[in-house]
Amino acid sequence: ILCKFFVHGSCLKGENCEYSHDSKDPANNVCTFYQKGICLYGSRCRYEHVRTQSLPSSNVPRPPLCSDSQPQSPHEKANAFARDNNDGDDESHNLYYVHPREYPICSFAAAGECPRGNQCPHMHGDVCTTCGKKCLHPFRPEEREEHTKECEKKQKRMEALKRSQEIECSVCLDRVLSKATPGERKFGLLTECHHPFCIQCIRNWRSSAPVSGMDVNSTLRACPICRKLSYFVVPSVVWYSTPEEKKDIIDIYKAKLRSIDCKHFNFGNGNCPFGGSCFYKHAYSDGHLEEVVLRHLGSQEGETLVADTIRLSELLGGLQI
Repeated sequence: ILCKFFVHGSCLKGENCEYSHDSKDPANNVCTFYQKGICLYGSRCRYEHVRTQSLPSSNVPRPPLCSDSQPQSPHEKANAFARDNNDGDDESHNLYYVHPREYPICSFAAAGECPRGNQCPHMHGDVCTTCGKKCLHPFRPEEREEHTKECEKKQKRMEALKRSQEIECSVCLDRVLSKATPGERKFGLLTECHHPFCIQCIRNWRSSAPVSGMDVNSTLRACPICRKLSYFVVPSVVWYSTPEEKKDIIDIYKAKLRSIDCKHFNFGNGNCPFGGSCFYKHAYSDGHLEEVVLRHLGSQEGETLVADTIRLSELLGGLQI
């Protein structure tokens, strides 16, 4: 019987396939899922739903399932099977040997306890010291390192959440993470000071209408406690304990905003009032990013200033004709 996977050029068994790889042989249109009673397509299946005799078995020996008299670990099973079936021919050894790296991690053992125990055909991983699960593959160092880093990252975040439970807002004096709604359970981080605020209080403070003659920078944009000037507020669900953690929170926030298109820029059809200081992405409709060129001007006092970008339409619109 012709292998239906070979017809489509996708047979993964190669010479070990129990079906024929000769295009002259009759095609196999029998549904193998129907033979097992698990075909979900029913009458819509493109293969024939007929009962056939048992499929011809291959002459190639298969790795035996585990038993009490055989080695228990997958690595030992692979080596023992290759040793028992190797008659001194290197080609035969390469045919049967399965590297332990190819064995998948047992999901039951990783979650807690495997019901098969030592007779499980899958790999029982090493215990992760962070999460306590047996999910570290002994023969895949890249996966081990990636899992360890991810676990340490989650552990630090859980510790930060635990510390943040007791932090109170400096304005309303409520615990930030005990607010009524999820949208209120966020901190508003100011870049230049370390006073904690809930996101709602600090935004209300900065969005207040300025009084006539009031300096916006020294009042609304400054911290209500220490009066240090901060140009933007960073929302965060955790409170930091070190300056490095604060920097990481700000960097992650900026990176997230850089993936969002600026509504003012509008793919080149609008004008963003923030110019090169905008945190959002300035991309044109064809996908390329706006090239930010800063023009530096020297003042009479010897200071260097950055000139604002002026559009020609703005200049012409201000002319009195």
